[in-house]
Formats: sequence, structure tokens, C-alpha cells
Amino acid sequence: METELTFPLRSSEIWKDVTPIPQDDGPNPIVPISYSPHFVEVMDYFRAILKKGEKSKRALSLTKEVIKVNPANYTGWLFRRECLLALGADLKKELKFIDEIAEVSSKNYQLWHHRRVIVKEIGNAGEELEATTKALIADPKNYHVWAHRQWVLRNFNLYKNELKFVDLLLKNDIRNNSAWNQRFFVVKNTTGFTEDMLKREIDYAYTALKKVPNNLSPWNYLRGLVEQGGHKMMTLINAEAAEILKKDSKCAECLSFLVDVALKFPDEKKLTVALSMCERLKTELSQIRAKYWEYQAKKVQQKLDELKESKK
Repeated sequence: METELTFPLRSSEIWKDVTPIPQDDGPNPIVPISYSPHFVEVMDYFRAILKKGEKSKRALSLTKEVIKVNPANYTGWLFRRECLLALGADLKKELKFIDEIAEVSSKNYQLWHHRRVIVKEIGNAGEELEATTKALIADPKNYHVWAHRQWVLRNFNLYKNELKFVDLLLKNDIRNNSAWNQRFFVVKNTTGFTEDMLKREIDYAYTALKKVPNNLSPWNYLRGLVEQGGHKMMTLINAEAAEILKKDSKCAECLSFLVDVALKFPDEKKLTVALSMCERLKTELSQIRAKYWEYQAKKVQQKLDELKESKK
């Protein structure tokens, strides 16, 4: 489908009818970028093709070179899609080209957006889970890959083995906040947070916390579970938190979590304990955030005063 390019383009027969358009930096550029001669030529011819609106085999080939010299060039990706669709190109082959660019530029929004549009045009998930698995094994916290994977799961209903994949990532790195986020995403979009599921997930989070108590990610996961109805299981949540503190009385993340829960679902006993927790966090366990704990203590005291006032 694409035309093989030979460089320099100005010496190629297939480009002799095109007058390249140089970049306009104005009459007196202050800090001109020192582009390579190859980059300059590719972009000059690309501007000319864009101006003509030409969607041809040679234009498609040129977009490949534009993307190779700058994988984040969103105009290059957009015009490439327009050429692919106009020419009725084999879109499955395009996925192989995207794979090539991902090898050198995986943290690239333009690339993953392009991939999403191409997959949508193809109409099936193909090997998208395999492609994103490969990318996430190499970089488990690549936001753009996670976003694409979630789109694939949601649009093609491919949740079946996703929790196993998340388990694998968390076994490799229990602090992987992206994997914890994915776990929440999968549960929410499959079974939902039923009572049985909440209990299972609370147990799962605390199992991880018993290994690494000051791991913020599962504490945040628990915060999410509380929002989804886990407050109905506060007896279990508090009992497990007490076990953590019994083994590590200086666990700042556990105390922080209990302060948040006390503010979210206030009663006098919890708020009174939360006040002492704020003081301990401020003066002993999390001094770098002393001002924050002062702020939290004021919120706790305000809630406590409101409760006492309501009982009068």
C-alpha cells in the first residue's frame, strides 16, 4: 500500500512535483532549534502535502517518516489515519507499525489514541490484551497503556482473566498503584461491590497490608471500598486495622486511614481517638505534613463539637 521512499526526497522522481514548505520561525527567531537536515526535509515535504490535502500512497509513506522522526507529532498521526481510511489500507498491518513505534516511544498519548481508533475501525480486540500486557510488563505504570487497556476491556467485554493479570503485577510489585486502580476498575465493571465482593476485597487489601503496612496503595484501595459500601463492614475494617497497629504501632498510613474513616462516618468515640491520632501524626510519625495534620485535627474537632451540640 505504501510507496517506498528514497532520501533525500528532493532527488526522488516521485516528489519532483512537490515544492517543500519550510518552517516559518519568523524573521528573527530568538532560539532556533537545530534540526537535522533529514528532519527538516521530511517536515518541509509534509507541510506541502498537508497544504494540498493529498491522501495518496506517497503521502501515507511520508507520514511514517514524520512519525519516526517525531513520534509525538499529533498532526502526523491524524493525517496518517486520514490517509489509511481514504485508501482502504489493511488496518491490521497498521497495528504492526504502531508496535514498532511503541518499542521506542511507549509513553506517547498520540500513539495509543491512534491505536484505539484503528482497533475501533477493525471492530474486534484482536491481540490488544497481549500488546498491552507486553507494554505493562516493561513499564507497569504507563498511564497511556492502562487507559487503552481499560478501553479494550470495556468495549469488547474482556474482563474474564483481568484479575489474574492484576494479581501477577501485584506479586511483582505490591506497591503498584496502577494495578490497584485496575483491580478497582475491574470489580466495579463486573460483579460490582456486592457484600460478598466487598468482604473479599477488604481481605485482599489487608493481606497485602500485613506484608507492607505503610504501602499507601492498598490503603487508598480500602478508602475506595468504604465509598462503595464498605462502611457497612466497619467492624471488619476496624478489626483488621487494629491488627496492623498491633504489629506496627507506628504505621502512619493506617492512622491516616482511620482518621479519614472517622471523618467520613463520625461518632464521638472514633472522633476522640482520631484527635489523638492527628496529634501523633503531627508530632511523631508524619512531621513533614504537620500543617496538614493540624488541618485534619480542626476538622475532627469541628465534627466532634457538632455531634455533642446535636445531643443537647
